[in-house]
Amino acid sequence: MIELVPCSDGRHLTEIRTDWLTGRTVILAEHRAERPNEFAEAAGFAESLTSSSVDCPFCVGHESITPPAVFTRHDELGRWRVRVVPNKFPAVALDAPFAAGAHEVIIESARHVDRTAALSVAELADVLAAYQERLVFWRSRGLFEYGLVFKNLGAAAGASLAHVHSQLIALPQPPAPVAAEMARAGTSYREQGSCPYCRLIEEERRVGERVVVERDGLIAFCPYVSLQPCEVWLMPTAHEPWFEQRPQSVGASPAALAETLHALLVRMEAILPQPAYNLLVRTAPWQDEAAECGHWRIEILPRVNPLAGFELGTQMHINPICPTRAATQLRLG
Repeated sequence: MIELVPCSDGRHLTEIRTDWLTGRTVILAEHRAERPNEFAEAAGFAESLTSSSVDCPFCVGHESITPPAVFTRHDELGRWRVRVVPNKFPAVALDAPFAAGAHEVIIESARHVDRTAALSVAELADVLAAYQERLVFWRSRGLFEYGLVFKNLGAAAGASLAHVHSQLIALPQPPAPVAAEMARAGTSYREQGSCPYCRLIEEERRVGERVVVERDGLIAFCPYVSLQPCEVWLMPTAHEPWFEQRPQSVGASPAALAETLHALLVRMEAILPQPAYNLLVRTAPWQDEAAECGHWRIEILPRVNPLAGFELGTQMHINPICPTRAATQLRLG
């Protein structure tokens, strides 16, 4: 479990932080971690959804329950390892007049497991390859300007089925927060002559205290303005705007990415047993100008701290664990 230890002067950190690039504002209030909670068990923020492979629509033998697959990866014996299907209950649809888009489900394993960390590194590499393939597909269609891959693991993170899966949504335009972030990134690029995300990586390296791991062309760190305790960003150290155009060579290769992401998830689950979390694959919008100022990242956001009235009313988050403290306990050897 993550430990909350007072600072050397016996006090806990209280501070308001704003990230000019993402637009986030967070209140770090470490003393709030000591609050009594009569609803701790009922809140269920570390619970797993319960289900059986007998009635699971994502298990082998139940393929007819889902829409037909649009993409499949097979093993050497021809058995499917990853299936991508249209979402049976889509948030957006190609033929929807006021909510146009594409919505797919990536079924991450033929095995009935409920945590991504339970996959092997090779299985996770197949999942990441499926993300890449489907983003490439929707980008190439020319219908959309933005794609997001996301995972909701656990009921507290918004999942409704336990079998490991992710989702992809493609949209005609980037959502307003994404567009605003990219506008700030573009302005910064024109003023400074370099990618602001690359400068962010250099700053995290310089400071050092929030870096969780750096290896194989990748860096993971707890962002200075973390929305949740133990939030981690995983990014390529080279300038790469689009996740779907990752190099297939040494550096931030698919195998290296799968190995590092897997290690981060295993470590996170060791600190926060059975956490619910959201995982976001943020690729740059599919616009030419993003080539200079965009930089893909994977965000892992444990759902430790629930959104309550203050967060909903102000769009500010309260985080009871300092990112520096979280990085110290997440750090990989």
